[in-house]
Amino acid sequence: MSKELSERKKKILHALVDVYIATGQPVSSSDIQTKYMPEVSSATIRAELSALEALGYVEQPHTSAGRVPLKPAYQMYVGDIDASNEKALTDAETAFIRNRFTEKLDEVKDISKRAAEIISDVTNYTSFFVSNCNVNVMIEEIKLVPLKKGRGLVLIVTDHGIISDKTIDLNENLRQEYVETATRLLNKVFGGRMICELDSIDLDGEIADELDGFRDVFDAVLTIIQSYMAEHSDNVVVEGALKMLDYPEYNNVEDAKNFLAVISDHDSVSELLAAPQDSIEFSVRIGKEDSGVDKCAIITAAYKIGDEVVGKAGVIGPERMDYKKVIGVLDYMKKTLGAVLDNDKD
Repeated sequence: MSKELSERKKKILHALVDVYIATGQPVSSSDIQTKYMPEVSSATIRAELSALEALGYVEQPHTSAGRVPLKPAYQMYVGDIDASNEKALTDAETAFIRNRFTEKLDEVKDISKRAAEIISDVTNYTSFFVSNCNVNVMIEEIKLVPLKKGRGLVLIVTDHGIISDKTIDLNENLRQEYVETATRLLNKVFGGRMICELDSIDLDGEIADELDGFRDVFDAVLTIIQSYMAEHSDNVVVEGALKMLDYPEYNNVEDAKNFLAVISDHDSVSELLAAPQDSIEFSVRIGKEDSGVDKCAIITAAYKIGDEVVGKAGVIGPERMDYKKVIGVLDYMKKTLGAVLDNDKD
C-alpha cells in the first residue's frame, strides 16, 4: 500500500507515528508542522492527513481531534526502519548491553535469562527468549554398563558432555556378550546423530533383523533421549511480564488478564515467537493476528551461529511501541549474543 504514497505523505505519516508513539494522543497538523515540517503549511498537512485517512492509514477519533495511526501506517513505518542504524540506541544503552554480557555465564539458560532481562530493561517492554538447546547436540557414544539385580546404567555421551546417566531394567541373567552386542547396536543407530534428528529414526526399517532380543533396551534408551529433548527443546524465558500493564492500552482488567494468561504459558510464548521462516531477520506482527493478545505488536529476531538458528528473542508491547528502539536493541543483541555464542562454541 505504501507504493501509493508520495514522499510528502510518507514523511507526514512517519512524523505522525513518531509523535503518537511518544505521546499516545491524537496528532494534529500543527504538531507535525512544528516538530518535523516547518517548511510546509499547516493547511497542506491537514489536506494530506485527510488523504491518508481516505487511504486507510489514519483515523480521526473525534471531529475536533487529531489523527491516530492504524495498522497499515505502522506496517509502512516498520518497513522503512533500518535495523542496523545504531542511532536508535544511546551510547549508554549499547554500553549497558555489552557490559551485561561480560559477566560470567555458566550455561545456555543463563544466556537466555540474561538476554531477556537486557531486552526488557532497555526497551521497557515484556521480552521473551527461546533457546533451542538441542539444535547442535550430537551423540558421540552410548555406553551400557551392567549393574546388580538385572539393572543397567546407560551413559549417553555427546559433543556437549554427558546428557544422561539413567538406569534401566535388563535381564536378570545378563551375559557380557549381550551387553557388548546391545552397546554396538546402540552406537550403530544413535552414534553420530544430532539429537534433533532422532524423532525420524525408524528402528523397524534400519536394523529390524538385528533388533531381535534387544527391543526393550532400544525402547528404553530412546525414551531417555526423548525425555531429554522434551525438557530442553525450548528453554523459554519471559522478563518484564507486568510492564505491558504500564501502558493505558492495557488498563482494562480483561485485556490484562488475557495478556498475562498467554505469556504465562510456554507453548503460547513459543507460538508468539514463531516466524514464517527462520531465515527472516526480523518478524513484525501488528494487531492480534491470532497471537491471543489484542492491541499489541510483537517483534521477533532469530539468533544464529553460522546458518543454524540457536534461539529466538521477542518483544511484545502496545501497537504504538517504539519500533525503532526495539528493532535497534534486537539487532545489537544479535551482534553481541552472536559473539558470546561463537566464543562459547570455540
